[in-house]
Amino acid sequence: MINNEVVGRIAQKIRTTRLEKNMTIQQLATRIHVSKGLLSKIENSRTVPSLPVFITIIQALEISLKEFFQDVVLVNGKDFLHVKRNDYTPLEREGRAGFNYQHVLSQNISTCAMEVVLLTLDPGAKGRPTTTDGYELKYIISGNCEYHLHNEVIQLEEGDSIFFDASVPHLPMNKSRRKVVMLVIYFLMPK
Repeated sequence: MINNEVVGRIAQKIRTTRLEKNMTIQQLATRIHVSKGLLSKIENSRTVPSLPVFITIIQALEISLKEFFQDVVLVNGKDFLHVKRNDYTPLEREGRAGFNYQHVLSQNISTCAMEVVLLTLDPGAKGRPTTTDGYELKYIISGNCEYHLHNEVIQLEEGDSIFFDASVPHLPMNKSRRKVVMLVIYFLMPK
């Protein structure tokens, strides 16, 4: 399960931003086409919104993803969120037995563009750190690698995820003898 501290900080940021915009919970719920009860659960850390609902909330609050996450410190004062695969929870949709959803989406979002790619790192692959205007989410499909993020080195294993502000210098390195395959989702900010 995702760190409760992270969920709490994101929920608090949604509530604080809504209040700063002088919006009632009902007004925001109406804008995003969800019930007032669901939005209340999200704001009180009692449920985690799906990615499409979360993006819709950000759009309805009329702020960018970068602005939203700008002052949300994710875990223990760090600028990234590293989730181990054992901490994931299953996602069920529509109650259909035998359906295992893995959805890849590419579309423009009002304040950013989203791009989804697969990245394969050959054994020994390394390079120079890069920066991007936006955020990145990486999911390790197979293999293990080191992820260098500013002054930190995070060990990513198969099934792990990492989410971070991509304006910080970052670089994956494959020091293993097998290929690493990762799903990369870029949330790119317009210049």
